[in-house]
Amino acid sequence: MRRPLRPAFSALLCAAFFVQSTGAADLAPIFARGAMLPPPGRMAPLPMPGAVKPVAPKQVAPQGEPWLASAIVVARWVNERLTGTLNPAPALTEMPSPEALAAYASVARNEVSALAAAAAPEPPVDRMLILMEGRRVVASGLAAQLASILQYRSELKPLRPRFVGEWVGSGPVRARVDYLRPFGVTQGEAKGYRVTLADGYERLIPTKGAIPPALMRELPLYFAGDLVDVEITVLNTGKEPLNNLQAVAVQEDYMASGEAGAPTSSPMLAAISSLAAGQTTVLRWRVKLSSTAREAVNFEQTHLRVLGKDPAGGEKVLLDQNQAGLIDPPGE
Repeated sequence: MRRPLRPAFSALLCAAFFVQSTGAADLAPIFARGAMLPPPGRMAPLPMPGAVKPVAPKQVAPQGEPWLASAIVVARWVNERLTGTLNPAPALTEMPSPEALAAYASVARNEVSALAAAAAPEPPVDRMLILMEGRRVVASGLAAQLASILQYRSELKPLRPRFVGEWVGSGPVRARVDYLRPFGVTQGEAKGYRVTLADGYERLIPTKGAIPPALMRELPLYFAGDLVDVEITVLNTGKEPLNNLQAVAVQEDYMASGEAGAPTSSPMLAAISSLAAGQTTVLRWRVKLSSTAREAVNFEQTHLRVLGKDPAGGEKVLLDQNQAGLIDPPGE
């Protein structure tokens, strides 16, 4: 704003404040020509009748107009804002000395060198049920891994009520191994193993070597160390009844060659008193999967044998299948 206009703006602002704070009733005596009426509240007493002696009113010394003091304060403040100078900028602090700068640079170099020399943190162990592309909490220690698996395991629901196996055997007895309530399936592909869990998670785990043909199909998936309910259906395909049969099943390490592997659990035994021709019977038991595997994908095989009696009273092997069933318990 130009300097000649500042006094006019100050006077206009003071007049506006004067009118706003006073009111028309108080301004009437001032602007009325020749009629200086006292302002409201200070009127002279009305004339009293002659018979009554008037009482002298109490005289109150006027204290001045309060609006006038306020107007003066506002006018002074406006004038200072319009004509006064701005507050000076704060003085700059003193520049650090060269010695202080050199000491700071030395400390900074030492910290950078220490960070560069520190060993990089090891990435967490890639476990299928621990690190799942951001969906699981990354656990680096063994105890943390176990806690993460147990938490996920408790929240995951079975993928299906039953995983139906394939019929095995070609003699007088055939059998089928079903695994109950699997949490997912694993299937071999050209580039690796595709894992699908009940919550919709899916992942392809690459592998370097060739995948055996026996694994190029869906196989039930559980957790390492799980207790799995198993149902084995035994069928008499012959024309004669079979009596005093005994089924023996044991969990073994998977062997790509199809041979018997190292046992991972104690054998499970079940007796079949009689099985008529063309009849089936269902055996149920529970097996504990291995908890020592360290890979994301490992397989176990269910080795099943069905034994009978020959006419001479000796033991006769009616069924012996190293891979009557295959199962995937992922590593820790």
